[in-house]
Amino acid sequence: MRLDKQEEVRKHFDSLYKQGILPWKDHPPEPALSYFLNYLKDKAPEGKVLDLGCGDGWISFKAARASFRVWGIDGSATAIKKARQAAQKQGLQTKVKFKTGNALNLAYPDSFFNGLIDRGLFHHILPENRQLYLQNILRVLKNNSFMYLAVFSQKNPEGIGQRFSRQKIRQLFEKHFKPVFFIADPYPSPAPAHLLHFILKRKTS
Repeated sequence: MRLDKQEEVRKHFDSLYKQGILPWKDHPPEPALSYFLNYLKDKAPEGKVLDLGCGDGWISFKAARASFRVWGIDGSATAIKKARQAAQKQGLQTKVKFKTGNALNLAYPDSFFNGLIDRGLFHHILPENRQLYLQNILRVLKNNSFMYLAVFSQKNPEGIGQRFSRQKIRQLFEKHFKPVFFIADPYPSPAPAHLLHFILKRKTS
């Protein structure tokens, strides 16, 4: 584990939020997220969803409007403050709970969530911390729960964050998750990133 290096990543994103630099929100709405929310709605209506790396809550609000109770967590206190303010303005404060926290040390009960959204966090988890990430999400997810995962592809411009292939994600997650759905962003794209989108079903432990 290299939690010191991971802390540098957290500080980088907190700085971006303080400056109002949020390029990931320029990515056009992807159908995979809507598909995931509809899919999960059939399996666990009004279930509990964890938005991991929620930022200012923009994805959490989509999940809340799709009938779910949502818990959003992010390492940036600046982002969480903005998320709470936005929840109040949108009248969603009773459906979404935001907190500053660490994806590598999740402070939630065991087997608590029916679903998990990770849109853009995993590719910022350093390789030496991936096992700790998996341990944390497996602990808080119910058996047969579902995960939406979006990560940088090999076509993504080089920069901060790791790039993955479909095969690499399958290799990293196949012990504990079964793939249900996959799609890649159209390319070329006007978006500042190129993502791979997965829906994964947690296997029974």
